[in-house]
Amino acid sequence: MPTGSRWPYLTTLVILLLFLSGHSLLAQDSLRVPYRLSWETNLTVSGMAAGSVLFANELRNRVPEVLLSELRLGRIPPFDQFAVDYNSESARKASNRTRDASTYLPLALLLGKGPRRDIIKLALLYGQTVALRRGLTNIVKYTVRRPRPYLHDPSLAPTTVVRSYDREAFLSGHTSGSAATAFFFGRVFADYYPDSKLKPYIWTLSASLPALTGYFRIRAGQHYPSDVIAGYVLGAVIGYTVPILHRIPIGRNNMVLSPTGTGFYLSYRF
Repeated sequence: MPTGSRWPYLTTLVILLLFLSGHSLLAQDSLRVPYRLSWETNLTVSGMAAGSVLFANELRNRVPEVLLSELRLGRIPPFDQFAVDYNSESARKASNRTRDASTYLPLALLLGKGPRRDIIKLALLYGQTVALRRGLTNIVKYTVRRPRPYLHDPSLAPTTVVRSYDREAFLSGHTSGSAATAFFFGRVFADYYPDSKLKPYIWTLSASLPALTGYFRIRAGQHYPSDVIAGYVLGAVIGYTVPILHRIPIGRNNMVLSPTGTGFYLSYRF
Protein backbone atom coordinates (compact mmCIF):
# COMPACT_ATOMS: atom_id res chain seq x y z
CA MET A 1 0.00 0.00 0.00
CA PRO A 2 1.20 3.58 -0.65
CA THR A 3 2.89 5.25 2.29
CA GLY A 4 3.24 8.82 3.45
CA SER A 5 0.72 11.61 3.67
CA ARG A 6 -2.45 11.05 1.67
CA TRP A 7 -3.10 14.68 0.88
CA PRO A 8 -0.39 15.40 -1.75
CA TYR A 9 -1.31 12.60 -4.16
CA LEU A 10 -5.05 13.04 -3.58
CA THR A 11 -4.66 16.71 -4.41
CA THR A 12 -2.77 15.77 -7.58
CA LEU A 13 -5.53 13.39 -8.59
CA VAL A 14 -8.28 15.92 -7.95
CA ILE A 15 -6.47 18.55 -10.01
CA LEU A 16 -6.09 16.05 -12.86
CA LEU A 17 -9.76 15.09 -12.72
CA LEU A 18 -10.79 18.72 -12.88
CA PHE A 19 -8.40 19.30 -15.76
CA LEU A 20 -9.82 16.44 -17.79
CA SER A 21 -13.44 17.24 -17.02
CA GLY A 22 -12.82 20.88 -17.87
CA HIS A 23 -11.94 19.78 -21.39
CA SER A 24 -15.22 17.89 -21.75
CA LEU A 25 -13.71 14.43 -21.87
CA LEU A 26 -17.11 12.83 -21.54
CA ALA A 27 -18.37 14.70 -24.58
CA GLN A 28 -15.45 13.36 -26.63
CA ASP A 29 -16.06 9.78 -25.61
CA SER A 30 -16.44 7.22 -28.39
CA LEU A 31 -17.88 3.73 -28.33
CA ARG A 32 -14.71 2.17 -29.72
CA VAL A 33 -13.41 -0.90 -27.91
CA PRO A 34 -9.59 -0.94 -27.98
CA TYR A 35 -9.03 -4.08 -25.88
CA ARG A 36 -10.18 -7.67 -25.80
CA LEU A 37 -9.47 -10.39 -23.25
CA SER A 38 -8.21 -13.66 -24.69
CA TRP A 39 -7.43 -16.68 -22.55
CA GLU A 40 -4.09 -17.21 -24.26
CA THR A 41 -2.83 -13.67 -23.67
CA ASN A 42 -4.23 -13.47 -20.15
CA LEU A 43 -2.72 -16.75 -19.07
CA THR A 44 0.65 -15.82 -20.54
CA VAL A 45 0.88 -12.34 -19.03
CA SER A 46 -0.70 -13.28 -15.70
CA GLY A 47 1.51 -16.35 -15.46
CA MET A 48 4.63 -14.30 -16.10
CA ALA A 49 3.54 -11.74 -13.52
CA ALA A 50 2.72 -14.29 -10.83
CA GLY A 51 5.84 -16.32 -11.56
CA SER A 52 8.10 -13.31 -11.36
CA VAL A 53 6.62 -12.25 -8.00
CA LEU A 54 7.04 -15.73 -6.52
CA PHE A 55 10.58 -16.07 -7.86
CA ALA A 56 11.50 -12.63 -6.51
CA ASN A 57 10.20 -13.57 -3.06
CA GLU A 58 12.33 -16.69 -3.12
CA LEU A 59 15.40 -14.67 -4.08
CA ARG A 60 14.75 -12.20 -1.27
CA ASN A 61 14.78 -15.01 1.29
CA ARG A 62 18.28 -15.87 0.10
CA VAL A 63 19.73 -12.41 0.80
CA PRO A 64 21.55 -12.73 4.15
CA GLU A 65 22.16 -10.03 6.71
CA VAL A 66 25.83 -9.10 6.91
CA LEU A 67 27.98 -6.63 8.81
CA LEU A 68 29.19 -3.56 6.96
CA SER A 69 32.77 -4.72 7.51
CA GLU A 70 31.98 -7.93 5.61
CA LEU A 71 30.44 -6.13 2.64
CA ARG A 72 32.47 -5.23 -0.42
CA LEU A 73 31.06 -1.87 -1.48
CA GLY A 74 33.01 -1.78 -4.72
CA ARG A 75 33.90 1.19 -6.88
CA ILE A 76 31.25 3.74 -7.80
CA PRO A 77 31.19 4.74 -11.50
CA PRO A 78 31.94 8.46 -12.10
CA PHE A 79 28.38 8.99 -13.36
CA ASP A 80 26.98 7.90 -10.00
CA GLN A 81 29.51 9.27 -7.51
CA PHE A 82 27.70 12.49 -6.57
CA ALA A 83 24.71 10.51 -5.22
CA VAL A 84 26.58 9.56 -2.03
CA ASP A 85 26.41 13.20 -0.91
CA TYR A 86 22.62 13.21 -0.62
CA ASN A 87 20.49 12.15 2.32
CA SER A 88 17.29 14.19 2.38
CA GLU A 89 14.34 12.95 4.44
CA SER A 90 12.02 15.48 2.79
CA ALA A 91 13.04 14.13 -0.64
CA ARG A 92 12.30 10.59 0.53
CA LYS A 93 8.79 11.62 1.57
CA ALA A 94 8.32 13.50 -1.69
CA SER A 95 9.30 10.39 -3.67
CA ASN A 96 6.57 8.45 -1.86
CA ARG A 97 4.02 11.08 -2.82
CA THR A 98 4.92 11.27 -6.49
CA ARG A 99 4.96 7.47 -6.68
CA ASP A 100 1.53 7.38 -5.04
CA ALA A 101 0.23 10.03 -7.44
CA SER A 102 1.30 7.80 -10.34
CA THR A 103 -0.29 4.76 -8.71
CA TYR A 104 -3.71 6.41 -8.57
CA LEU A 105 -3.40 8.27 -11.87
CA PRO A 106 -5.30 5.62 -13.90
CA LEU A 107 -8.42 6.33 -11.80
CA ALA A 108 -8.83 9.47 -13.91
CA LEU A 109 -9.73 7.21 -16.84
CA LEU A 110 -13.04 6.45 -15.12
CA LEU A 111 -14.27 9.89 -16.16
CA GLY A 112 -14.89 8.49 -19.62
CA LYS A 113 -17.81 6.25 -20.50
CA GLY A 114 -15.63 3.92 -22.57
CA PRO A 115 -13.13 3.11 -19.80
CA ARG A 116 -15.94 2.88 -17.25
CA ARG A 117 -17.71 0.36 -19.46
CA ASP A 118 -14.49 -1.68 -19.67
CA ILE A 119 -13.57 -1.34 -16.01
CA ILE A 120 -13.14 -5.11 -15.53
CA LYS A 121 -10.78 -5.32 -18.49
CA LEU A 122 -8.78 -2.31 -17.35
CA ALA A 123 -8.59 -3.61 -13.78
CA LEU A 124 -7.10 -6.85 -15.08
CA LEU A 125 -4.62 -5.02 -17.32
CA TYR A 126 -3.64 -2.73 -14.45
CA GLY A 127 -3.16 -5.69 -12.10
CA GLN A 128 -0.94 -7.44 -14.63
CA THR A 129 1.10 -4.27 -15.09
CA VAL A 130 1.62 -3.75 -11.35
CA ALA A 131 2.44 -7.40 -10.61
CA LEU A 132 4.82 -7.85 -13.55
CA ARG A 133 6.62 -4.62 -12.71
CA ARG A 134 6.98 -5.63 -9.08
CA GLY A 135 8.21 -9.12 -9.87
CA LEU A 136 10.79 -8.11 -12.49
CA THR A 137 12.02 -5.18 -10.41
CA ASN A 138 12.60 -7.35 -7.36
CA ILE A 139 14.25 -10.11 -9.35
CA VAL A 140 16.84 -7.58 -10.50
CA LYS A 141 17.20 -6.11 -7.00
CA TYR A 142 17.79 -9.43 -5.24
CA THR A 143 20.10 -10.68 -7.97
CA VAL A 144 22.34 -7.61 -8.24
CA ARG A 145 22.28 -6.66 -4.52
CA ARG A 146 23.83 -3.25 -5.07
CA PRO A 147 24.47 -1.36 -1.81
CA ARG A 148 22.56 1.89 -1.45
CA PRO A 149 24.56 5.15 -1.53
CA TYR A 150 24.24 5.84 2.20
CA LEU A 151 26.32 2.74 3.01
CA HIS A 152 29.35 4.66 1.73
CA ASP A 153 29.06 7.07 4.65
CA PRO A 154 32.46 6.88 6.42
CA SER A 155 30.81 7.61 9.77
CA LEU A 156 28.97 4.26 9.76
CA ALA A 157 30.39 1.76 12.22
CA PRO A 158 31.88 -1.44 10.75
CA THR A 159 29.47 -3.39 12.97
CA THR A 160 26.42 -1.84 11.23
CA VAL A 161 24.02 -4.59 10.19
CA VAL A 162 23.31 -4.49 6.45
CA ARG A 163 19.88 -5.91 5.69
CA SER A 164 18.23 -6.85 2.40
CA TYR A 165 16.71 -3.38 1.96
CA ASP A 166 20.17 -1.79 2.22
CA ARG A 167 21.31 -3.80 -0.81
CA GLU A 168 18.39 -3.01 -3.14
CA ALA A 169 19.76 0.04 -4.92
CA PHE A 170 19.67 -1.38 -8.45
CA LEU A 171 17.16 -0.77 -9.76
CA SER A 172 14.85 1.89 -8.31
CA GLY A 173 11.53 0.33 -7.34
CA HIS A 174 9.87 3.68 -6.69
CA THR A 175 10.81 4.86 -10.17
CA SER A 176 9.84 1.65 -11.96
CA GLY A 177 6.50 1.60 -10.13
CA SER A 178 5.77 5.22 -10.94
CA ALA A 179 6.74 4.75 -14.60
CA ALA A 180 4.69 1.57 -15.02
CA THR A 181 1.41 3.04 -13.80
CA ALA A 182 1.95 6.47 -15.38
CA PHE A 183 2.76 5.01 -18.81
CA PHE A 184 -0.14 2.58 -18.43
CA PHE A 185 -2.38 5.62 -17.96
CA GLY A 186 -0.93 7.37 -21.01
CA ARG A 187 -1.19 4.30 -23.26
CA VAL A 188 -4.78 3.50 -22.26
CA PHE A 189 -5.88 7.12 -22.64
CA ALA A 190 -4.34 7.26 -26.13
CA ASP A 191 -6.05 4.00 -27.12
CA TYR A 192 -9.50 5.22 -26.06
CA TYR A 193 -9.04 8.77 -27.35
CA PRO A 194 -6.65 8.58 -30.34
CA ASP A 195 -7.75 11.97 -31.67
CA SER A 196 -7.88 13.82 -28.35
CA LYS A 197 -6.11 17.18 -28.12
CA LEU A 198 -5.21 16.25 -24.54
CA LYS A 199 -2.78 13.52 -25.60
CA PRO A 200 0.39 15.70 -25.52
CA TYR A 201 -0.48 16.86 -22.01
CA ILE A 202 -1.31 13.34 -20.86
CA TRP A 203 1.99 11.96 -22.16
CA THR A 204 3.90 14.87 -20.64
CA LEU A 205 2.35 14.11 -17.27
CA SER A 206 2.96 10.37 -17.68
CA ALA A 207 6.64 10.94 -18.46
CA SER A 208 7.22 13.65 -15.84
CA LEU A 209 5.86 11.97 -12.71
CA PRO A 210 8.30 9.01 -12.74
CA ALA A 211 11.17 11.33 -13.67
CA LEU A 212 10.34 13.46 -10.65
CA THR A 213 10.10 10.36 -8.49
CA GLY A 214 13.54 9.27 -9.63
CA TYR A 215 15.01 12.69 -8.91
CA PHE A 216 13.66 12.59 -5.36
CA ARG A 217 15.06 9.08 -4.82
CA ILE A 218 18.53 10.33 -5.72
CA ARG A 219 18.19 13.36 -3.45
CA ALA A 220 17.02 11.05 -0.67
CA GLY A 221 20.27 9.11 -0.87
CA GLN A 222 18.46 5.89 -1.77
CA HIS A 223 19.63 5.44 -5.35
CA TYR A 224 22.25 6.32 -7.94
CA PRO A 225 21.30 7.91 -11.28
CA SER A 226 21.89 4.61 -13.07
CA ASP A 227 19.41 2.91 -10.70
CA VAL A 228 16.78 5.49 -11.52
CA ILE A 229 17.33 5.36 -15.29
CA ALA A 230 17.09 1.57 -15.30
CA GLY A 231 13.95 1.66 -13.16
CA TYR A 232 12.36 4.28 -15.41
CA VAL A 233 13.02 2.25 -18.56
CA LEU A 234 11.76 -1.03 -17.08
CA GLY A 235 8.59 0.50 -15.67
CA ALA A 236 7.83 2.50 -18.81
CA VAL A 237 8.25 -0.53 -21.07
CA ILE A 238 5.93 -2.65 -18.90
CA GLY A 239 3.29 0.06 -18.50
CA TYR A 240 3.30 0.80 -22.22
CA THR A 241 3.45 -2.80 -23.43
CA VAL A 242 0.85 -4.63 -21.32
CA PRO A 243 -2.12 -2.71 -22.81
CA ILE A 244 -0.73 -3.24 -26.32
CA LEU A 245 -0.68 -7.01 -25.76
CA HIS A 246 -4.44 -6.88 -25.26
CA ARG A 247 -5.23 -4.37 -27.98
CA ILE A 248 -7.60 -5.31 -30.78
CA PRO A 249 -5.83 -5.14 -34.18
CA ILE A 250 -6.93 -2.12 -36.18
CA GLY A 251 -8.36 -4.34 -38.88
CA ARG A 252 -10.82 -5.78 -36.38
CA ASN A 253 -12.01 -2.44 -35.11
CA ASN A 254 -12.86 -0.69 -38.36
CA MET A 255 -16.29 0.53 -37.31
CA VAL A 256 -16.46 3.44 -34.87
CA LEU A 257 -19.69 4.86 -33.44
CA SER A 258 -19.23 8.24 -31.76
CA PRO A 259 -21.77 10.46 -29.98
CA THR A 260 -22.32 13.99 -31.33
CA GLY A 261 -24.31 16.92 -30.08
CA THR A 262 -27.53 15.84 -31.81
CA GLY A 263 -27.02 12.12 -32.33
CA PHE A 264 -24.30 9.67 -33.38
CA TYR A 265 -21.58 9.62 -36.01
CA LEU A 266 -20.85 6.28 -37.69
CA SER A 267 -17.59 5.76 -39.57
CA TYR A 268 -16.05 2.70 -41.17
CA ARG A 269 -12.40 2.28 -42.08
CA PHE A 270 -11.85 0.28 -45.27
